[in-house]
Amino acid sequence: MGHTEFWLAILVMAVVTWLTRALPFLLMRKSNAFGRLTSGRFVILGPALLVCMTVVVVYSDLREASGLVPVLTYCCGLAAAGVCVKLTRNAGFAVLAGMAGYALTAMLLPA
Repeated sequence: MGHTEFWLAILVMAVVTWLTRALPFLLMRKSNAFGRLTSGRFVILGPALLVCMTVVVVYSDLREASGLVPVLTYCCGLAAAGVCVKLTRNAGFAVLAGMAGYALTAMLLPA
C-alpha cells in the first residue's frame, strides 16, 4: 500500500466512523420517524456496524499475516473484547479492552 492509499484509507475510515456516530443524531433532529428506528429490528444496527467493520479489518490483516505473532495478537485482542462485552454488555468498553489486549500482546511477544 502506497502513501496516498494509506491516507485515503484513513480518511475513509474516519468518515465512516463519523457517519455511524453522527447520522443518528442528525436524523433524530429532522424527523419523527427516527423514533421507529430505535425499536424493533433496527436496535441491532449500531452493534452490527461495529462488528462488520471489525471483521473487514481483522480478516484483511490476518489474510496477509506471515507468522504466528500477528495471528496471536489479533486473537488476544478479540478474546479481550469478547470477554469484556460478555461481562459488561458495553460496546465501548469492549473496544477499549480489545485494543488493550492487542497492544499488550504485541508488546509482550517478540516481533
